[in-house]
Amino acid sequence: MLEEYERSGAVNICHLIYQEKAYERDFKDYEFSGTSMRDHWQSGYEDTLKTLRRREFLKKPDKSTAIVVHDIHRIED
Repeated sequence: MLEEYERSGAVNICHLIYQEKAYERDFKDYEFSGTSMRDHWQSGYEDTLKTLRRREFLKKPDKSTAIVVHDIHRIED
């Protein structure tokens, strides 16, 4: 299985990790109201759009790199 993966070439991984809002505190772990879920989904949608706009995230990494991990919330300027 590992040999098959090695033949696949370099890989980009784009993290889409929810960023809690200042008002959520510990509530985000157990508060699943319709309003909260729509807010989370909207945040995910917006993060997805921002990620896809970063064309460099979609370029195939150099073979010597193998794996590159991107996160729209952790961009080095």
